[in-house]
Amino acid sequence: MGSGSSGAYSGTSGSSQPFAAEYHVEKHMHDFDVRNKTFHDGHYDKNPTARNLNEMIKGNYIVSKNFNEQHLTYVIDKNGNIIVGKRNGNGENGLPTPHPTLIGGKDPVVKMAGILSIHGGKIYSYDNRSGHYKPNSQSMAVADEAFGKLPQILFKKRRRNENE
Repeated sequence: MGSGSSGAYSGTSGSSQPFAAEYHVEKHMHDFDVRNKTFHDGHYDKNPTARNLNEMIKGNYIVSKNFNEQHLTYVIDKNGNIIVGKRNGNGENGLPTPHPTLIGGKDPVVKMAGILSIHGGKIYSYDNRSGHYKPNSQSMAVADEAFGKLPQILFKKRRRNENE
């Protein structure tokens, strides 16, 4: 019941990774992050805007009825937590904050990653668009399970695209 992606990754370059229970940062994106200092001193810094989505719930809304974010990055960590954050230029010295920075560390492993849209404090859509992890469309079941644990009142419309 929401809108999301069509399943096949269509972001940065190439297609999704093979289906897996967990995803590591794709090698060419990790190399890109090293060159651009998003990964430095042996680790990814943590995105300062990263928050557990459950901690953002205020009654019947995510944050408030006026909260609107069309392109929040999200990951589902190894414990099933949905971690969200703003995506670009929020890091130290204005560095980018791609999906791996939602967890940070040397090898931030996730079950799922994508983009989350919230309108009027309600979840409007989520998908599997992540250039760093490129999760397979089969992993949308992980997202459906994690988002399905949230109260239905937090959803504005459908959860993901019916074309998947």
